[in-house]
Amino acid sequence: MTRVGDPADGTPQHPDGPGARTAPGPSAGGPALPARWAQDPFLLDERRGWHPAEVHADGDAMLLVRRAVADAGEPGHGPGATMLLAVGPAEPVAALLRAHARPGHRFAWVDTEAFGLLHAAEVAALGLTPNRTGWEWLVTDEAPAPVAAESRLRELDPRADAAAIRACLADANPTTDADPTGPGERWWGALDGSGRLGGVIGAGPRAGRPGGRGSAHLHGLGVRPGERGQGLGAALTAGAVRALLADGADWVSLGMWDDNHGARRIYHRLGLRTVHRLTTLRARGA
Repeated sequence: MTRVGDPADGTPQHPDGPGARTAPGPSAGGPALPARWAQDPFLLDERRGWHPAEVHADGDAMLLVRRAVADAGEPGHGPGATMLLAVGPAEPVAALLRAHARPGHRFAWVDTEAFGLLHAAEVAALGLTPNRTGWEWLVTDEAPAPVAAESRLRELDPRADAAAIRACLADANPTTDADPTGPGERWWGALDGSGRLGGVIGAGPRAGRPGGRGSAHLHGLGVRPGERGQGLGAALTAGAVRALLADGADWVSLGMWDDNHGARRIYHRLGLRTVHRLTTLRARGA
């Protein structure tokens, strides 16, 4: 199961990964973000779950403390919960962490290169434990070129097909916590020779740009072991991205562990670009 602060999901071969909720703009109340970050798509997608409580900046580097929205209804979003986000060029981000980071947060997302500059004692002082590896947040607002295996895809009914989606995920991506019956979910599947789902991918709604139609975050990507090696992961990703953008999404994003180099090559080939490389740190039990 994906834990608080982990990426959302998926890779064509080993689908488990990173996700996000939504971040603050000046309209959310609290301190305003520096201009460099006010229109960052990752932060915009996070703004509904967290409001800014404290901002420190040094050029393009930013350390942001965010407080959970009380009614967000998500794990880790309890009353008073805070998280730490540190992004931008590595050296000034590390300096901001040394100067301003304090313990007591539910979790943190820290630029992976900046995290590598911290000494063990400085990490320990945060009172948080880092993940085994970092992760990447990728995004696109352009439709990818068609992939041959897309001919096997069909859009699913997230509720009527929920049992079949979950059965596929049990084989293809058993660690995901993607829920086909969640609010606003859309799902696609690739059929095998017997008409059974050989792979699936879902998308959940995100905030997108202010005044826009909202964005979408891909998750729950999984291909059954017997169906791998046929390009279904790329086909599911390409088909979902194209459909979501055609229906008006501001952009489509996904998260992946940063040691999955094969998946990165596929996603980049489909036109998704890596915007953030982050390491998750969590409070014990989060």
